[in-house]
Amino acid sequence: MTVADRPPLGKPIELPRFSPLPEPPTLSDRAATIFDASRVMFRHANRWLAVPVHRAGLAAWLGTPLTGCQLLLTTTGRRSGLPRHAPLGYLVAEGAAWVLAGYGPSTHWYRNLLADPVVDVLMPGRPPFRARAEEALDPAVRARIIPPLARSMDLPGSAIGTNVMTASDERILELVAWVPLIRLTPDGPPLVAGPDDPGGLGWVWRQAVVLVLSLLALRTFRHALRRALGR
Repeated sequence: MTVADRPPLGKPIELPRFSPLPEPPTLSDRAATIFDASRVMFRHANRWLAVPVHRAGLAAWLGTPLTGCQLLLTTTGRRSGLPRHAPLGYLVAEGAAWVLAGYGPSTHWYRNLLADPVVDVLMPGRPPFRARAEEALDPAVRARIIPPLARSMDLPGSAIGTNVMTASDERILELVAWVPLIRLTPDGPPLVAGPDDPGGLGWVWRQAVVLVLSLLALRTFRHALRRALGR
């Protein structure tokens, strides 16, 4: 579906104007190399693993308090006009889903939604929905949303350069001062956090099932190995 084919959403939320975010920090040559390598790694991992898992409806099975939960954001390529998929950690708050453009203003999906803010969102345990993406520049909103969003991702969230579970709100906000915060407002009823969203308990029974199946598989393998060895 092209941009022209899609029905328009409702009127955008009127947001007051605020100062733009500070420029991204200047990286050393080594840090820049690591930064670029991580982008390539995540791009391939997302394309061949994370996106297929989301599209198969299995994303809820990957979410834990340590790894966080992910949604699948689909933007329209600003040059190609084709759907572009990005698995992202998120938080449900104030009737919407919130995500961070972790690679700053150069993040590809962020640049896509600047050109076309109408996006599709697939969240664990929910049907897909259309949404409008808007950047939140209000310092009060960023202070309210970013710390719990970073903590909801725990280990991945610590990639900002600190342990997000022990760092203060101020420290987290300082480290991501240059990172765009995006609100995904659904074209429908406001979002309410569910059991498969960050903070929910849907992961408990799923991980219990995974553990039981893993133990059964290990037991079966051990028995097969013993028979093969004649023991």
